[in-house]
Amino acid sequence: MMIRSVFLPALALLAAIAAPGARADEPGRGLLPPAPGEPNPFELPASQTLTLENGLTVTFVPWGMTPTMDVIVSVRAGNIDDGEQTWIADLTAAMMEEGFAGMDRAEIGARFGAMGGSLNTSVTQTSTLMGSYVLAEHGEDALHLIADAVRRPDFPADAFERIRSGMSRDIERRRLEPGSQAFVTAFHTLFPEGHPYHFGLPRPGQIDTFTLADVRSFHDRHFSAGRTHLYIAGRFDTLEMEAAVRDAFGDWPRGAADTAPQAVPARGPAVHLIDRPGAPQSTVHLVYPVSSVTSKDATAISIMDAALGGAIAARMREAGWSYSPTSYVQWTRGGGMWTYTDDIDTPRTLIALTAVFDTIGSLRQYDWEMESTRRWLASLFVMSAGSSYGLLENLGLRDSFGLDHDYLDQRVPSIMSTSDREVSAVARAYLRDDRFTLVIVGDLDRIEDDIRGMPSLRLADIVRHEAAPTD
Repeated sequence: MMIRSVFLPALALLAAIAAPGARADEPGRGLLPPAPGEPNPFELPASQTLTLENGLTVTFVPWGMTPTMDVIVSVRAGNIDDGEQTWIADLTAAMMEEGFAGMDRAEIGARFGAMGGSLNTSVTQTSTLMGSYVLAEHGEDALHLIADAVRRPDFPADAFERIRSGMSRDIERRRLEPGSQAFVTAFHTLFPEGHPYHFGLPRPGQIDTFTLADVRSFHDRHFSAGRTHLYIAGRFDTLEMEAAVRDAFGDWPRGAADTAPQAVPARGPAVHLIDRPGAPQSTVHLVYPVSSVTSKDATAISIMDAALGGAIAARMREAGWSYSPTSYVQWTRGGGMWTYTDDIDTPRTLIALTAVFDTIGSLRQYDWEMESTRRWLASLFVMSAGSSYGLLENLGLRDSFGLDHDYLDQRVPSIMSTSDREVSAVARAYLRDDRFTLVIVGDLDRIEDDIRGMPSLRLADIVRHEAAPTD
């Protein structure tokens, strides 16, 4: 599961301000808006974290003025635990929503609806999250229901075939999408055979082989108190909620230790071309391995992404070459990836990709002026932590990667103190011509010769495929 930035229009605008040589009087640019102001400081609200005797960690965050609460359980059980059964974590989470405490899906929805919310579940590469936003007067009831869902799902047999077949159909639909084909091929290259991320999608028909016993086994092995962090934010009495937490989770066994592998992506250079005859666009997935979120370079990498991704997006849109330029940083266990994805008009594939690599090369060669980028990124962080759910997302990032306790308090100073030279330095270190993995899904009869002749790809092995890998 990939997490992607949703702020691309702002990034594109920002890049027009921050990119070298950007001028208001250049054709097509028009007048530039005022640069972002000084970002407000951020201070983590008073919070309390404790660990129960069984290893479960709970963080209480008194927050806000409205009588509401967020209750979110994060279990360290995600796709990195799939092993050979790709997406068994997703199937398990989907089945957990189907029944618990003797209720079916409709009854569950009605119970949470009466509390002013709904039950929400998601699976990431490393975790399963389950939670709800409810009126504060129902906080303890919601907590106990979520505990039942996480600890004691019914896994109703009469729902299993429906959930499994629906997921199987969705996967087969995704397999036909060029974006999924590019993503799957990239991960097939970035992570070795036997690693849980080697297959970005289950193999054809694989989901249909999973049984309810497989789902129960995954839950039994990976869902336990010692691998769980509970977050509670909103208006509540801390002592009363602590008592409710102990009642709901106190007798949950600690479980086995976390033994999931590291996920450090491989370095390139590698280029994979997947034929899609007649395609009007070339779908591009460009990945550079970077260091982990715990490294000293992490903040500079985030600023690099904001500036570089925005500059590329601005150039693509201004020229009219592509449809969906996107960049993001994805942190993994022990590593990270800077990724650029796009759908480029087929006749413009060469000129657009050349522009992408030229823009990357510019940041490697020159120290871009990034004061506006830093201010925007710091302000974005403050805004993202301005709601209880956004705050809990940031806390989850901090805790899942074992970052320092004051990570959020130091986020704005860290961004603002990172120099232009440091950002260019991480670009030189990580965005090199001998490190990337590039996947292009498109009409190879029209673009392959041009791609093979690109100077930026001179160090790479270029491999042609008739379809994305499935084994």
